[in-house]
Parts: sequence; structure tokens; C-alpha cells
Amino acid sequence: MIFRAHAVIYALVFAATLDAVAVEDAPSLVADRTAIERVYYHHRLGTKPPFDETLPLAQVERLVALELKKEAVLKRIYLIEITPALVDAEVRRIDATTRAPDVLAELKVALGNDSARFARSMARPIVVERTLRARFENDDKLHASERAKVEELRKRLLAENDATYERRVALIKSAEPGNAPEVTWQLAPRPSDERPAPGPTTSAVATENKASSGAYSIEATAQVAQVLSSPKKSAEARERTLYLEDLPPDLQNVLRTQLQKPGDVSAVIETPQGFLLYLAKERSSETLSVALFSVPKRSYEEWLAKQPD
Repeated sequence: MIFRAHAVIYALVFAATLDAVAVEDAPSLVADRTAIERVYYHHRLGTKPPFDETLPLAQVERLVALELKKEAVLKRIYLIEITPALVDAEVRRIDATTRAPDVLAELKVALGNDSARFARSMARPIVVERTLRARFENDDKLHASERAKVEELRKRLLAENDATYERRVALIKSAEPGNAPEVTWQLAPRPSDERPAPGPTTSAVATENKASSGAYSIEATAQVAQVLSSPKKSAEARERTLYLEDLPPDLQNVLRTQLQKPGDVSAVIETPQGFLLYLAKERSSETLSVALFSVPKRSYEEWLAKQPD
């Protein structure tokens, strides 16, 4: 009876969010999400409080409501509906790519070995999240002011005819102090014994929640994160050898062709997370050194929170 009381309250409070499913489905959605979270909880290592303290029912209800809100926003703003075909494809992807088949099997058992429940409660939220993030990150109108900021700086840099690297990097730092970290890439191919191996995963479902350009490899993403990281990072992390070949081919081509000598300025580069501008510091047959100006895009989480339920 207690669970049913919570379910009724949930249905009333979040009724406006439940465009994607009938309100009467709310209790089953919450129950399935709870079952999924219990499996993940069971596989957490170390000392942990009881499950009900770790993830109270009210929190599960909020998680489900957020998932439904994302689907409603996707439909309302971007006019996209998640079809059964998309969900079925995600189920097949999960089955084919999971690195934890035993956990995946437990998840299916927890959902009564019901393929429809698995598709609805596991696969569908993944498709929704990935699709909505991709649309958000590629929404030119949403990120127009951030792009304009970088474009304006590029114009200022190019207006300084024949300016040295030092002069142009000073302009970058005057525009935004501290926003010109330097990075050096090796132009030779990465030695085979240094190629990054795929990291382990503890999740039964390997998902890329933050949708990113397919061209951006894990190593390339790590490079950008390393360059923009805090000075408090360890010297070992900051001095890790970087290779240009780890970047997306299109970006490699831009940097190789546009940054020929000190002071050269790249075009504005858009990534899933922001806008980048590169300034050549030094170029040799072995290395390319640059300063980087970056402006992040709007926060996905903040944008989503502002959307009406």
C-alpha cells in the first residue's frame, strides 16, 4: 500500500511530464527503474548504506520523471519521436557490445525477462538521452553567442597584420585571462606500443551519454580535456606525449594546412562541447605547438532544467 500511495502522488505531481506514456504506467516505470538500480547497487564495491537509503523511492520517481521530460522536450522542440525501430536497434547494440554480459543477464532477469520492459526501461532512455544531447549540441541558435565570441576574437587576431605569436597570444589573454593553454603534438605516427587500449567498464550497458561527433575518438577527447585541465593536475598528466593523429581527420587537416608558421590562426573549430581557436606557436618537421582559445557551449543540464515540464 505504501508503494501505491507513492505512485499515486508521483502520477499527480508529474502528470504534465508524462506525454510519452499514460499516467497509469508511472508505477510500472518506477518499479522497473528500481529493479535496474538494485542490480547496479548489488555490483557496487565497498561499504555501502542500505539500498533504500542510497536511492529512496522519491529519487527514483524523479529520475523517471526526468527521463520522460527529456522525451517530451525532444518531441516538442525538435519534433522527434522515438520509434520502436530506434529502440529495437538500441537493444541489439546493447546485446552486441556489452562488456558485462553477466550483469546484463541479471538486468533482464530483474525485468522478468520481458523484452518489452527491457526495451522501455533500459534502451529507450538511452536513445532519448543520446538523441536529445546531439540535437542540443548541434543547435546553432542555442550556441550562437558562444560562436560569435570566438569569431570576433579571430577577426581581431587577423586584423593584426603580420603579428607575432607573442602579440597574438597577448590579445587572446586580454580577451579572457588564462584562456590560452599551450599544447604540443608529435607529427609522427604514434608508436604501436603506445596506442591506447580500451579501458574497462563496470557497466552492463556501454553507453555514450554525452553524444559527441563520431569523429572524436576517446583519445582525442582526452587530449582536449588535458589541455584545458587545471594547473593543479599532476606533471605526469600534463606532460603526456600527444600525437596529432589522435585528433579527428578533419581537425588534423585544418591544423596541418592552416598553422604553418608562428602567429598563424586557425578557423573556428566546433566540437560537441564548445568552440576552439588555435594559434600556432612553433612548427617543425617533428612537432606542432599551439595556444588554444576555447569557449564552452551552453550547459545541457541548465538548459534542460529551464524547459517546462
